[in-house]
Amino acid sequence: MCFSAEASFIVGGTLLIIGVATIRKTHHKQDIIIALIPLIFATQQIIEGFLWISLINNSMLHAQFWLSNIYGVIIGVIWPFYAPFAVYKAETNARRKKILGSIVVVGLGLSAYTILGLINQPIVTQIINYSISYKHEVAGYQFVIVMYLLATCVPFIFSSYRHLSIAGIVLTIGFFVAFLTYTETFASVWCFFAAITSSLIYLYITRRINNPLIPVPSGIS
Repeated sequence: MCFSAEASFIVGGTLLIIGVATIRKTHHKQDIIIALIPLIFATQQIIEGFLWISLINNSMLHAQFWLSNIYGVIIGVIWPFYAPFAVYKAETNARRKKILGSIVVVGLGLSAYTILGLINQPIVTQIINYSISYKHEVAGYQFVIVMYLLATCVPFIFSSYRHLSIAGIVLTIGFFVAFLTYTETFASVWCFFAAITSSLIYLYITRRINNPLIPVPSGIS
């Protein structure tokens, strides 16, 4: 699979359009946070697009440092908390909401852990096999990656809303494919895939207009 600055900019620009359309169609206050997800991913992809340019030109080392670590803050600090919190705010089922609340706490802990890690060791990036590798040593990596999966993918699966549940399943499949196939460039590949998947939020918002609650076929009730 080949990635590039152009691919990041195309996905980022497309998500900007989808994100604006999603916000404009949002009618429920509790959905505002989740409706912002495509726009955050758009910003993330545009940042990576500029990072591609700086890495290819092997210049602007100061810009490389800041772009790499801003990207790292988004994926390691913002998403572990923001993803479960967004689903939590949209959820109406009391039992599911309690589960999601617990995942929010896990996400907060992971975000705090990442902040400390970035302070001690900033991210260094390089291009490997047409993808960007974000190098950052993480103590207890296997445990952290499981917690990251729990915080960023599982909340969507637990949602009472079908399109969010489907998005969670797709995200989880993509997570494992990226982790097992693109070991050195997992963060970049996974986030590129997740960014595209975030367009499903638009379908969730459009269905919410006419269907306040669309239960999943089976699961926790």
